[in-house]
Amino acid sequence: MKKVFLISTGIFLIICNVQAQDLIVTHSGDSINCKITKTTKEYIYFTFKHNEEIRNTLLPANQIATQQKDYFSVSEVPANYTLKDIFPHFRVAIDGGWHYRTAKPAPGLNATWLEHYRKMRPGFHYDLQAAYFFTESMGIEAMFSQQFFGNTLSSYITDADGNVTDYGRLHEKIVFNYIGANYIIRLFDSQKKNSWLFAFGFGYMGFNDRLFFNNVERMKLTANTVGVNTAIGYDIGLSENFGIGFKLSLMGGSFNNFTQTRDGITTNETIPDNNFEGLGTVKLSVGLRFNK
Repeated sequence: MKKVFLISTGIFLIICNVQAQDLIVTHSGDSINCKITKTTKEYIYFTFKHNEEIRNTLLPANQIATQQKDYFSVSEVPANYTLKDIFPHFRVAIDGGWHYRTAKPAPGLNATWLEHYRKMRPGFHYDLQAAYFFTESMGIEAMFSQQFFGNTLSSYITDADGNVTDYGRLHEKIVFNYIGANYIIRLFDSQKKNSWLFAFGFGYMGFNDRLFFNNVERMKLTANTVGVNTAIGYDIGLSENFGIGFKLSLMGGSFNNFTQTRDGITTNETIPDNNFEGLGTVKLSVGLRFNK
């Protein structure tokens, strides 16, 4: 009987030790009942129970006054709990900002059209991005972007003989559409709050140019091509899931075949002399971030 008691007591102590809970005390006086999963020079990683939910997190080592393994005899964390990766897997970003076309104007333009092209080079854009990270630093991202350009100038219309038939206001509106996928790299700072992001990818790029004379559409040009996108950004965490971000990016593509619709007639055209229309832009963006 005595042997049975000793064996039972030993098994009970072993079970308690396996399921024992650790203690972390911070310099601010907080005591945390947890299970320490990893210790480095900079951070203490641990699992704890909060409102019936098991959570994984970390604290900088310089914020911890003391830590003690197996301080509590019974753990609040289930023995069969599997540690999950402690980093946000999903990132959603909404950006907006200013951009500038890098392509040079076509040769042979007169002073009026050169000035018009110069005013058409800057514009505004918005970007929508959704990323999934396989590891803390590597992931893939789906992206949609629209870039807008526009300008209005005084102009006139001539007939086949070169005679002026009408005066008015000419308004040109150009839109670049981009849909693509990026490979993205994320580098957190030492506090795991802010991060640098680097992205590179390919996708579809569409070109849409509409010309209005006295508010009536007179001509429309459309084209599509393969686009390239590369970006560097910096995210600043404002809370556990939300933040703001800043981004510098380059987007580009080119085409020489396009579709023209004029006076109700649509034709397929080619830019002469093997020239290409460049769609390259430099973009500066700021926006909101959501991480989960």
